[in-house]
Amino acid sequence: MHNKYHNYFLNTYSKYPISVDRASGCFIYSGKKKYLDMISGIGVMVLGHSVPELLTALRKQIKLYLHVSNLLYDKSQIKFGEEFLKTLQKKYKIFLSNSGAEAIEASIKFSRLFFQGKKMNFLCFVGAFHGRTTGALSATWKEEFKKPFYPLLEGFNFVNYGDLEAVEAELKTGKYAAVIVEPIQGESGVITPPKEFLKELANLCKRTETLLVVDEIQTGVGKTGKFWCFEWDGIFPDILTSSKAIGGGLPLGVTAVSEEISECVKPGLHASTFGGNPLSCVAGTYVISRVRREKFLREVAVKGNYLAKKIKEEIGFGVDGKGLMLGITLGDENNLKKKPTDINQFLIERGIIANVLKSYKGDIRIRILPPLVIQKKEIDLFLDVLWDLKKNL
Repeated sequence: MHNKYHNYFLNTYSKYPISVDRASGCFIYSGKKKYLDMISGIGVMVLGHSVPELLTALRKQIKLYLHVSNLLYDKSQIKFGEEFLKTLQKKYKIFLSNSGAEAIEASIKFSRLFFQGKKMNFLCFVGAFHGRTTGALSATWKEEFKKPFYPLLEGFNFVNYGDLEAVEAELKTGKYAAVIVEPIQGESGVITPPKEFLKELANLCKRTETLLVVDEIQTGVGKTGKFWCFEWDGIFPDILTSSKAIGGGLPLGVTAVSEEISECVKPGLHASTFGGNPLSCVAGTYVISRVRREKFLREVAVKGNYLAKKIKEEIGFGVDGKGLMLGITLGDENNLKKKPTDINQFLIERGIIANVLKSYKGDIRIRILPPLVIQKKEIDLFLDVLWDLKKNL
């Protein structure tokens, strides 16, 4: 099967040696072996795999229609929009697309549209990841991803993540349409900014009449113990981007804009043929209705605290992140016997799917984004493997 894949597809992914037969709950099955999915499809399957109620809702929609175009009013989109906006405490309007990168692209266009060409630049952060399309890649920090595709969009500048003085110096120039920020940097290894950073950043944006775009593509939909990570700081972004978990396993991107920005968007200025596909909207509506419940979010926080405490106090690894979005710091690359690829293989051999990487800070981290429905016995299974890893580093 592996050879067939490489015969047919471009070599764009470093794949794990696992062929999927089926998936259920927190596990992926390959032949006689099962794997605990501690990355949940890269932050997508927050309710786990093959949720019976979700599959029932999808079957019901399949019998009605699969696609009707955005020239018609789609009831599934309206239901999704109503459920999505319940997660926000301020009035927004949304645009539906198919992915996180598309949600970011829309945020770039809407930001520039709002200022009618008077402000064109964007301030981004070292370590940022916002997507692989040309605009989203322009807002992404990692040179390795960008250099082969130069020139990208002009006007994207970077300062250190968490450096408010550097942000203020840039925003005082008056040339920025928006600041684009992740509340927690996910792709870089789960890196949190200093306390109060997001709140102070929002204040700086307000004082300098700069839009604040909060990228919740990875952090959103309950992973940190609140539906949106920005809620921890009590702020209101001008633009919010969401994807991954919001579609319940199907392609869906959301760009939410403030009412003031929404007034600038007219027919023909932006569109997406498949954006807001009926199946994706049905799945997203179900996910939101489950995750936004207070009891559900409290349980995420409790499970996250249990996992982080065990890792720090008993195993002795460092932990960054919040809730069940965690980066486990194994140590400096130069002080470890194993490379990230070796550690990844170690985990796979013991039935764990996670993401091991070298962060831009120079340490080796295991990024985990487990299904939010994970139970204590499954967490303990993961902890047992971490104990084994500790002995072998």
